[in-house]
Amino acid sequence: MLPLNYHHLYYFWVAAKAGRISLACRSLFLSQSALSMQIQQLERSFGKQLLYRSRKGVALTTDGRVAFDYCERIFSQGEELAAALQPGNSMIHARLRLGIAGSVSRHVVARILERVYKIDGRLRVSVLGGPLEDLRKRLENHRLDLVVSNVDFSNELGVEFRSRLAGTIPILFVAVPKLKERIRRFPSDLSKLPMLLMAPENPVRKEVDLFLCRHKVAVSVEAEIEDFDVLQFLALRGQGVAAMDALTVQQDVVHGRLRKLHVKPVGIKEYIWFICGRHPKPNPILREVMQEMMEGFEIRA
Repeated sequence: MLPLNYHHLYYFWVAAKAGRISLACRSLFLSQSALSMQIQQLERSFGKQLLYRSRKGVALTTDGRVAFDYCERIFSQGEELAAALQPGNSMIHARLRLGIAGSVSRHVVARILERVYKIDGRLRVSVLGGPLEDLRKRLENHRLDLVVSNVDFSNELGVEFRSRLAGTIPILFVAVPKLKERIRRFPSDLSKLPMLLMAPENPVRKEVDLFLCRHKVAVSVEAEIEDFDVLQFLALRGQGVAAMDALTVQQDVVHGRLRKLHVKPVGIKEYIWFICGRHPKPNPILREVMQEMMEGFEIRA
């Protein structure tokens, strides 16, 4: 087994994050020559160059990126361990780092947060939204505990990660009552009205396009929008027919602000996936929350 010097590994991690040896020296209280020598010793022990050095600073090599990703896991968890072992703080410092893909409705997020806080009110939740690729990398580097997505990407991450289908939400074609009156035959009459759709790369949008293609309906796309709130807003203004998940438009349909254009389900669904690492969390509160999310909790419209 390779004898690993964790001091050297920590110095490398700090230097890589800082981007400059001089900046890392200030936080580590080391001279530049001492820090450079420590990192060189680490590189010799691996037999690999981990950092490119230039006048502009330092950058990770391919092997350095691998080492840095492991350091992210090791030292991030070390910080959590130090906080958890503070007297009386082991429960207070339970924190769920939740990643939400941009294509997931805020109504889904609200259901998740409501359930999480019911499990234990002492839990802190950090919510990070963003592109799926960014969330995938953060989860892979253990900077997120759980990602909520419309797509299951766990196979891309390997055996250390798992996924669970947490819910399927029907997609409805809805419009304001005035536009609903113009729909005599569904879905053929959709060609008479402007359509409000999600962005082309959205999984639900692809299913909507296939549905329209199967029924040989050519529509006029008024807007392509990734944000559910904007799509809902335009639908309520009467700008067109929207294809949206039942959870988002539930209250609008109940109160008559929007009307369903079909009686039977159209067969299009939004899939909600939970993706996380396989290793159990050391904090008991966080462990309980993760177990509930990955085994019991379901999202329903």
